[in-house]
Amino acid sequence: MLGSGALALTLSACGGDGNDDAGRSRIGPVDPGLADGGGNAELLNTLLGAEHQMVAAYTAGMPLLDGAALINAQHILEQEHEHIERLRALISGAGANPVGPLGSYDFNTPANQAEMLRELMRVERQGIAIYGELVPRIPDPQLRMLAASIATAEAEHDSLLLARLGRWPAPTAFVTGRS
Repeated sequence: MLGSGALALTLSACGGDGNDDAGRSRIGPVDPGLADGGGNAELLNTLLGAEHQMVAAYTAGMPLLDGAALINAQHILEQEHEHIERLRALISGAGANPVGPLGSYDFNTPANQAEMLRELMRVERQGIAIYGELVPRIPDPQLRMLAASIATAEAEHDSLLLARLGRWPAPTAFVTGRS
């Protein structure tokens, strides 16, 4: 079980304590027109699809969570929605159509909170792997920086979920999404 100091540390790692705009101000505005050239919009749409899947997982998982795990998941879900808003605006600004969520996703069927946290970790790690593969392929440096920032937030989410399971939140020196 984490003490209150560790909980504050893990919450601050996810972009603030939820009571300020610290997470929103780390990456400045990105010109929506940047998504237009070089296949940026297509790559951003793939990332948007991953974000939709994460939102679906957290939304589906809320009934199995309680206490600090529920509070953490709600905070993460807010950040996932912010990722979606930012990516949608960039894709739309490029004149492309942002992808929407799928009608259903292939999630495991957890029976309790620990299983749900592990399922959320699985989905986060899929997202991290997708970002890891696509970030280097984004031609525009500003968009690449934004996508890398979102990937970092996903790794922070994974770390927080590990901590909720009572595990060391930084088990490896490199985050690949494949472990």
